[in-house]
Amino acid sequence: MRTAILFFLPTLLAAQQNFEFTGRYWIPHMNTRIRVESAGLGTDIDARTDLGIRDTNFPEAAFTWQHGRSLVTFSYTPIDYSASQDVNRTIIFRGRQYTIGTHVDSDLKLHYLHLAWAYQFVRIRDGVVRFGPMIGADGFLMHGSLAAPSFNISEREDVSIGLPIVGLALDIQPRRWLGIYGQAYGMDIGDYGNFIGSDSGVKVEPVKHLLLTVGYRTFYLHVEDSPDFARLHIRGPFVGAGLRW
Repeated sequence: MRTAILFFLPTLLAAQQNFEFTGRYWIPHMNTRIRVESAGLGTDIDARTDLGIRDTNFPEAAFTWQHGRSLVTFSYTPIDYSASQDVNRTIIFRGRQYTIGTHVDSDLKLHYLHLAWAYQFVRIRDGVVRFGPMIGADGFLMHGSLAAPSFNISEREDVSIGLPIVGLALDIQPRRWLGIYGQAYGMDIGDYGNFIGSDSGVKVEPVKHLLLTVGYRTFYLHVEDSPDFARLHIRGPFVGAGLRW
């Protein structure tokens, strides 16, 4: 009996594990405001109305590993906005003034890394419904710049932030080939800002190992070191495909 258990143990463990690697295409709407002062000089800048930055779509790579009640998720999203237009009002960024009518090249980049572990201890109908708390850490590598080439003016600001996060993770799998999921997470760091994110969708496995997904994602980041701040709110649907084994 003991020999039989040892023989089948690797198979039993493998059956409880699930690996997924997906590439997704996010199609969000953006709303962003920033303020960076120097020597007490600065203005609130709306990325859309003041700089002409428009909605842009982004790729994303995600990896998940499920083993029993544990669910580990890692994802990377490169967010990149840029624009070039004449400003319709005088703005001040990092103490540098860009007068009305000045042609300004703007650039806003954010590398977002998400790592989380959920313990879905609530299991209903033999695991068809799984639910539990989530903890993890998120990293934000931000870069912002404004340049007026005709006046040889250029200013930039770089910020790197790491935050712990807490949240909840829900999975519903009514069929082997069909899964519905939802996650919400974030952290409040008082006067320094907060972050709230959510990710929900449907996963379909039409043939073995092939995974298709569609859903909706939100991202809200507020970073503040008064009087400087940056607020980035992005939300919208996504589609994707990947592998499951």
